[in-house]
Amino acid sequence: MAGVSTLRARPRRRSAVARFLRWWGGELAALVPAALRPRRRPPGGMLWLVFDGSRLVVSRLAGRALAEVGRVDLGVGETMDHKIALGALLGKSGARSLGICLDPARVLRRTVSLPLAAAGNLPQVLSFELPRLTPFTPDQAYFDHVVLGEDRAHNALQVRIGVVPRPVVDEPLARLAEWDLAAEFAAVRDELESGGDCLDLLPPALRPKPHRRGRFIALAMAPTTLALFALLLALPIWKKREAVIALQPALAAARQQAEAVERLRQEQTRLLTEYNFPTEQKLAQPARIAVLEELARILPDNTWLQQIDIRGAEVSMQGYTSASARLIGLFEKSALFENAHYKSPLTKIQGSEERFQLDATIRTQDIAQALARQRAVREDAGRRPKPGGKRS
Repeated sequence: MAGVSTLRARPRRRSAVARFLRWWGGELAALVPAALRPRRRPPGGMLWLVFDGSRLVVSRLAGRALAEVGRVDLGVGETMDHKIALGALLGKSGARSLGICLDPARVLRRTVSLPLAAAGNLPQVLSFELPRLTPFTPDQAYFDHVVLGEDRAHNALQVRIGVVPRPVVDEPLARLAEWDLAAEFAAVRDELESGGDCLDLLPPALRPKPHRRGRFIALAMAPTTLALFALLLALPIWKKREAVIALQPALAAARQQAEAVERLRQEQTRLLTEYNFPTEQKLAQPARIAVLEELARILPDNTWLQQIDIRGAEVSMQGYTSASARLIGLFEKSALFENAHYKSPLTKIQGSEERFQLDATIRTQDIAQALARQRAVREDAGRRPKPGGKRS
C-alpha cells in the first residue's frame, strides 16, 4: 500500500510542478512587449499548395503576397504524371517543405472568451467546448487556436479559434500521400499574407515535432544568458575599478599635499610652543615679589622668618613662631601655596616660641586667569587720575 501511495503521489507532484512552470512562463511572457513577442508563423521558404478543383497552384510567399511558381493540371494525366510535374516544380524552386493554403471562405474563425483557469489545458477545453462554440464536433473538424490576451480584472482569456471541416484538409493530404509527399503546415491564405499569427489547421498527429536543433539552441542560450548576466553584474564593478585607478594619481598628489601641510602645521605648533614657553612659564609662576607679599600677608604677627629659599615652585622657610599649631592651615588657605608641611620636628626655644622649618609648593597659575588679571590691572591703572590732573 505504501508503494501504491508513493506512485500516486509522484504524478500529482509532477503536475504541480508543470502548473507552476506554465504559470511562471505566462507571467514572464506577459512582461514582454507585444511588438517583441515571437509570431506564430510557418517556416520561411515553404511552397504553398492551393488545390482549386482540378488545378493545383504552387506559390511562394514573397513579402506579404503569394507569388505563383507554377501549376499542375490534375484533370489531365495519371497520378504519376502529376507527381512528376510537381516534382519538377519543387526541383526548380529548391523548396524542402510544403504547406497547404486554405481558402478563407472554408474556415470558420471567431474570438471567444474563456475562464482564465482554462489557460493551463486550453486544447482539451476547446475540444470539449467545440460543439457549443461552432456547428462542428471534434470528430468532424480540425481546429487550432491563438491566445490574444488575458483580462485579469475580469478573470477572462481571449482566444481566437479556427475550425475547418476535415474533408477540406484530408483531400489535399490524401493527394500528397499518393505522391509520397507530406505537408508541414495548413494555413489560411489571408493570415499567411497578413504577416501576423497563423492558425495551423493540420491534424495534430501530422504536425512536425519541434526540431532538436531548436532545443540545442535554447540549451546553448542558457549559458550565454548566464554569461551576459554575469557580465551585467561585473561591468559596473569594472567601471568603478577603472575610475579608482584613474583617480590614484590625483589621490597620491592630494595625499602628498596633505602630508606637507601637516608637517608645516606641526612645525608651526613647535615654533609657537617654543616662542610662548617663556611667557607661559612667567605667567604660570607668580613673581617673587608676589610670593613675598603673600608670605607677609598670611604669616601671623608672632611669626618671623630667618631664611627663605625659592627654587622654582618650591619654597623653603626657617624661623620662629608662637602659632605652630595653625601655621600649616594658614598656608593651605592661601591661593598661592599648597602642600605645606614641616620639614623637621619643631624645636622648643623659650616660652611659647618654637623653631620651625617649613616647605610649601607654589600653585601653578591658570594662564587665562593671569592674563585676565593683567588686563584688569592695566584697565584699573588707566582709570586712575594722574597726579595733578582730573579724573576723566
